[in-house]
Amino acid sequence: MSVRHTINTAVNKTLRPTGFQLVRGHSADPAISAFLPAKRIVKQADRAGQSVGDFLDSYSAEPGATAETVEAMLELSGLTTAERVCEIGPGSGRYSTRILSALRPGSYEVYETAPDWIAYLRRELPGLVFQPADGKTLGSTHSASVDLVHTHKLLSYIPFATALGYLDEMARVVRSGGTVAFDMVTDDCLDDSTTKVWLTEPDRMTIYSVAPRAWLSGFLAQRDLALVGSRFVPLSGGRTELLVFRRN
Repeated sequence: MSVRHTINTAVNKTLRPTGFQLVRGHSADPAISAFLPAKRIVKQADRAGQSVGDFLDSYSAEPGATAETVEAMLELSGLTTAERVCEIGPGSGRYSTRILSALRPGSYEVYETAPDWIAYLRRELPGLVFQPADGKTLGSTHSASVDLVHTHKLLSYIPFATALGYLDEMARVVRSGGTVAFDMVTDDCLDDSTTKVWLTEPDRMTIYSVAPRAWLSGFLAQRDLALVGSRFVPLSGGRTELLVFRRN
């Protein structure tokens, strides 16, 4: 182990509660995954004459995917307003923007670990409440305090144990009658066309983890969350499943 690595590890342990880290190209820390760099994505979106959200839809899924996901989430949850919202990994804010417009919450908390996207969000969505992000928990959000806690295009990219920790935290912070929403690659997502892609491009598909749908429902049912509906959501190389739960 090099002296530089030792120093970086020590510094990052100190910085982690703030949501910042030292990186050189990428981080080996499974709690802080690699992100698309904000500066490059913003520049490419400008060149394409698109908003950052629309550019990312075209880049990683399909045009209109973000809007369709938010509409499906609101339809399944029945939410028309919310006082407090919490989002994990907002990134470019493409989901945040639409939810802020639709629900007009009094408080919108976010947990983001990428410093460049944090800076971008502070400029573009100054009303967001930035909580210290450790890449694992929602430690600054009180239990049973939010009407909606959600995350998109995150849980399928991180280690499964870390994703389970986030789900446990989402169950903790949602209030009675509130909504938990997220997307994951479930076994139901693996239809014939998707499995063919995974078989022909195994190296590219190793970035995703698969979660058993029935087991997920049972895991959250033990935490008083009932599944109210789901929709398939486009994903590069296949699809994920948007799952919407309500606190009993």
